[in-house]
Amino acid sequence: MKIGMITQWYDPEPGPAALPGVLARELVKRGHNVNVVTGFPNYPDGRIVDGYKLKPRMRETLDGVNVTRTYLFPSHDGSLAKRLLNYGSFGASAAALGLDSLRGADAVWVNYSPITVALPMFLQRYLRGTPLISEVADLWPDTVMVSGFTAGSAAGRVTGPVLDAWVGSMYRASDAVVHIAPSVGRILAERGVPSAKTHYIPKPANEDVFHPFGRSIRDELNVGEDQVVLLYAGAMGAAQGLETLMVASRSLDPEKIVCIMAGGGNDEERLRDLAADAPAVRFIGRVPQERMSNLMASADIAYISLVDDPLTPLTMPSKTQAILASGTATLVAASGDVVDVVQSAGAGLAVDQNDPADIARGLQQLVSLGRAGLAAMGATARRTYEDQFSVEKTTDKAEQLLGLVAGRPLAQRPQGNALQTVPLQRSHIDTVAALHRRSFPRFFLSELGEGFLREFYRGFLDDPSAVTAVVVDAGGKVKGAAVGTTEPPGFFRRLLKRRLFGFVARSASIALREPARAPRLLRAVAYRGEVPPDLPGAALLSSICVDPESQGQGVGGVLLRGWTEQASQQGAQAAMLTTDADGNDAVNAFYQRLGWELHDAYSTPEDRRMNRYVKNLERPVSGRTDDDD
Repeated sequence: MKIGMITQWYDPEPGPAALPGVLARELVKRGHNVNVVTGFPNYPDGRIVDGYKLKPRMRETLDGVNVTRTYLFPSHDGSLAKRLLNYGSFGASAAALGLDSLRGADAVWVNYSPITVALPMFLQRYLRGTPLISEVADLWPDTVMVSGFTAGSAAGRVTGPVLDAWVGSMYRASDAVVHIAPSVGRILAERGVPSAKTHYIPKPANEDVFHPFGRSIRDELNVGEDQVVLLYAGAMGAAQGLETLMVASRSLDPEKIVCIMAGGGNDEERLRDLAADAPAVRFIGRVPQERMSNLMASADIAYISLVDDPLTPLTMPSKTQAILASGTATLVAASGDVVDVVQSAGAGLAVDQNDPADIARGLQQLVSLGRAGLAAMGATARRTYEDQFSVEKTTDKAEQLLGLVAGRPLAQRPQGNALQTVPLQRSHIDTVAALHRRSFPRFFLSELGEGFLREFYRGFLDDPSAVTAVVVDAGGKVKGAAVGTTEPPGFFRRLLKRRLFGFVARSASIALREPARAPRLLRAVAYRGEVPPDLPGAALLSSICVDPESQGQGVGGVLLRGWTEQASQQGAQAAMLTTDADGNDAVNAFYQRLGWELHDAYSTPEDRRMNRYVKNLERPVSGRTDDDD
């Protein structure tokens, strides 16, 4: 597709301003022609970046993305007049000079903050009829009022209703409205945006900058190996509410804890004054983007703060994904969506933003874990990022939505009641874990809970020996899943290594509640696939489950054939599986009907009698699927 993008913020600007470029580059990698209309880079300090010279228009190509830059008045200070001039100048110049590059676009993605981008957006929509997607990164006009930009002023009281009407017209002009924080969907519905038009697509991090592979610069920062580093990196303005952290830091022992403040903004000098009697606090100024991965690697805890305001529960700061991607434990002084993400993942703690004593207590609680414990929490944060916020995953959603609004769906679903087999994806994990539990409610893995099952199935996503198959219906609903491996001993060793923290956490919780399960858990940890000596190289079907509501619809046959075909394509010449021998006649008959042969029978330490079946995979399996279950 030819995809357009209108955004005032773009590379080489850092922080959240870099995220439109993350999406644009990924779309180019997927074969799309991407054309961006943006301004001259001047964020965050209001100065034009070295290498650029302000002019009415310039064109360049960055990483395969066609970029058209149009004039703006560079400013990012607290002046109302200058900020309005900054926003308005870009909107006007983009409308007058930038839209020729979007001619013939199949769809245009609009970063609607600031809302002066409505000028080129309306021209593109109403003169050219181009389908539009508006991305609500900052909720307008709310974000302007919170920032102190017009709060309490006569201009704010007068312009509030005008801004509301302006934003409403942007929503109406859009074919889809994307929100990056879950709770914003409810607010958009309350403001009259049809729920069918809204789509939750979270922001990823800039993975070129934020990742867990940076080099620590603790020596350069004069931080000892035994000291815990709390890092705040970002803007220092009214919206962040960092005053309470400065007050809380007065009680910190600088021999044990170092609070590093990286960044700058309108409130920096006031914060420095507040920290004058807090020796644990160090201000290091703005850090170049290329050094951020090393700075993050030096931190044990990252700090997220939002001023206590009605907008706070609806806000997902971009630093949230940056911290998760970096694999860093988090202390959150906020409420709402960002707290839900961090706490549900077990990636950090939340504290009361208004209470310095509570901030200090939360920090001390994290410090008590030690640097090793905080590193383990950071590993959980990284897994959460990979599961929910990665560039690959968020771009999948954006790409599908672009195809939808453009009337050019990227992947055709099977028609009618036909079933389709696809590889297991991260997006399937929660559904498959729940399906497994419904299918086998009294089996051991199911009794360990969906959390344990999610860890188990995630282990099949990236292993080179994994063999997976998921059956979906015409609407994309998961009907069944099968997972296994062509190298059982090596796979289960790698599975334990990769998912160790998750398995240990889940297993320890279960063992504490039910000590009698501990021996069985230990055997599960030691499990290596139990391949008989006479079946070397056989692929193992570890798990297969079919939605109980889909029994008799041919799902099982499609699923098993899809899995064996994939195993054959990956080089396996034979496959094996085990199933209960007693009280399981229908399942045993099912396998035999599909050509699996009984190899042997054995008993587990719990005296559970099992049948082991094998199948020759020298040629791809084929046959009817209609009658198989």
